[in-house]
Amino acid sequence: MTEKKHIVIVCANFHPMKHIAAFRMNAFVKYFDKDQFEITVIASSDSSAAKYAEYESARVFYLSGSNLIKIRKQYPSMPKWKHHLYSLNNKMIRFFSKSDYPGWVKSIDNKLEELNQAKKIDILLTTFFPIDTHIAGLHFKSKHTSTIWIADMRDEMSQNALIDKKEKAYYVEMEQKIGAHVDVVTSVSKPILEGFKKNMGKDRIHYLEVRNGFDHELKAFDHFNPVFTFTYAGTFYGKRKPDTFFQALSELNKEMKLPAEWKFQLLGTHQNFHIPSELKEHCSFLESVDNDKAIDILSHSDCNVMIHPPSEAKGIFTGKLFDYLSVYRPVLALVDKEDVAAELISECQAGFNCDFHAISEIKEAIISIIELWSKKQSLEYRSDKINSLHRKDQVKKLENLLLKL
Repeated sequence: MTEKKHIVIVCANFHPMKHIAAFRMNAFVKYFDKDQFEITVIASSDSSAAKYAEYESARVFYLSGSNLIKIRKQYPSMPKWKHHLYSLNNKMIRFFSKSDYPGWVKSIDNKLEELNQAKKIDILLTTFFPIDTHIAGLHFKSKHTSTIWIADMRDEMSQNALIDKKEKAYYVEMEQKIGAHVDVVTSVSKPILEGFKKNMGKDRIHYLEVRNGFDHELKAFDHFNPVFTFTYAGTFYGKRKPDTFFQALSELNKEMKLPAEWKFQLLGTHQNFHIPSELKEHCSFLESVDNDKAIDILSHSDCNVMIHPPSEAKGIFTGKLFDYLSVYRPVLALVDKEDVAAELISECQAGFNCDFHAISEIKEAIISIIELWSKKQSLEYRSDKINSLHRKDQVKKLENLLLKL
C-alpha cells in the first residue's frame, strides 16, 4: 500500500469555533481522503482551551501567541469609536511587528519543524486571515523546498477595499513574497483569484477556486406555508440594509398585491435598521440558532431573501447563499447582477436576481414567487449544480490537483 501523504493545515480558526473561517478548515479535514492523506492541524489557541485534540481522526495542536496584542478585524457595522480604536491598535502593531498575532509565528515555526522531523510534511496548507499563517509557510517552504505549499485565501489581501494605503502596500509586498515560493493558491471565487494573480504572477503557480459551499445533507422537498413566509438569515451592516426590499413590500401592500396573510422572519438579525410602520406587524425576529436548526428554518420558508448591495469588491458569494441553495426554496436576491452570487443563482435556476436599487424589479420578483406559492409550484432547480456546491465536492477539487502534483 502506498504511504499516506502528510498534510499539515495551519489556521487561526478551527473546531470547535463557530465561524465560517473555521467551517472552511473543518471541511478540508473532514473530506480529504483518509486513505491517501494523514492530516495534522495547527490552530490558534483562540479556537480552543485545549492544547491538543483530535478532529475527524486528525491531530490538532492549539498554539498560543498573544491574546491581547493582535490585529483586530474591522467591520462596516462597528461604532466609530471602536473603528478608530482598532485602527490605532493595528497601526501600532504594524509599526512594531509584521505579524497579526505577535509571538504566534515562532510557535508555528517550531511545531512545523517538530512535525517534519517525526514525519516529513509533504503538503503544507496555510490560510489567510491572519497573515501569520502565510509567514510561517514562507519560513518553512524556504527551508523545505520539496514540500507542496498551498496558500488558501478565504479573504482578499491587498484587494480589500476597506484597508488603508499602508496596509495595502504591506499586503502587496506579502503577496509578491508568497508568489515567489507558493505552489498552489486557492480562494473562494474566481474574481478574488484574479486579484491575486496580478501580484503573484501566472507562471508556475496553480490557481484553484474552492468555494465555501454547504455541509449537510440536501433537504429537497415541496413545502408551502399557509401564511406566505419570507426569511432572511444573518445580519445587516454598513450599506447592507433591507430598505429597498421594504420599499417594494410597502408599494405592493398599498397596491393590495400581497397575500392577505404574510410574514417576514429575520434569523439571527439585530434590528439596526428602520421598518416602515405598515410592515412592522408582519416582521418577527428569531434568535440565532445552530446550523442544523437554521437549515430547517430555511427549508420551511416560501422565499429566502438575500440582500447584498453592489460594491467595488467582486467575487462575494456571502456565507448564507450556499445554505439557501441547498434547501431548494426560491431565492429572492437583491444583489449586483454582474457578480458571482447572481451568476450562481441563475446557473442553479434557484430564484430571482434583482438590482439592489431597482424597486420595480424587486416587486415583479416578489409577485412571481407569491404566484408559485399560491399554485404550489416549485422552480425547476438544477440539482446537478446544487449538489456540486457541497463542501466535500469543493475539497475534492483540491485533492484531485494535489494527487496530480
